[in-house]
Amino acid sequence: MGPLRRLLTAALLLAQAAPQEASQHCGRLEYWNPDNRCCSSCLQRFGPPPCPELPSLASQPLSRLLDELEVLEELIVLLDPEPGPGGGMARGTTRHLAARYGVPAAWSTFAYSLRPSRSPLRALIEMVVAREPSASLGQFGTHLAQLGRADALQVLSKLGPGACSAS
Repeated sequence: MGPLRRLLTAALLLAQAAPQEASQHCGRLEYWNPDNRCCSSCLQRFGPPPCPELPSLASQPLSRLLDELEVLEELIVLLDPEPGPGGGMARGTTRHLAARYGVPAAWSTFAYSLRPSRSPLRALIEMVVAREPSASLGQFGTHLAQLGRADALQVLSKLGPGACSAS
């Protein structure tokens, strides 16, 4: 067997090893998640894949989230974390959401100073709804996706008719 034939055989084997659905950004050694239909490189570059339930939520008002206490509480647990041991903050928190909505950093600092008696996330949603009554759950979901918060999108999808399988 000549070197060219070995090279072609190796190339064919590598081509067959990659998942058929893999994008051009997926590395050969990366874990392919069949539920999300993406690898870790795609997740980092493009955020989580769109949840099929989120389009049904796109036109619903953000104020609905204030009425759905179970979903809101789950989002509060995810997005209002306690600071880490060194005082460091996690990525993709309510503070980051507030920045996406154009809220000044001073407001975020104030909202976080009211914990534990008041949730910064709840305060943010109330303020956004008061400032912009047309704010939608779809916009909220888009901000969560941009922050890479697939876990929060999963919780948000509970407001839809079914459950989203993105994880």
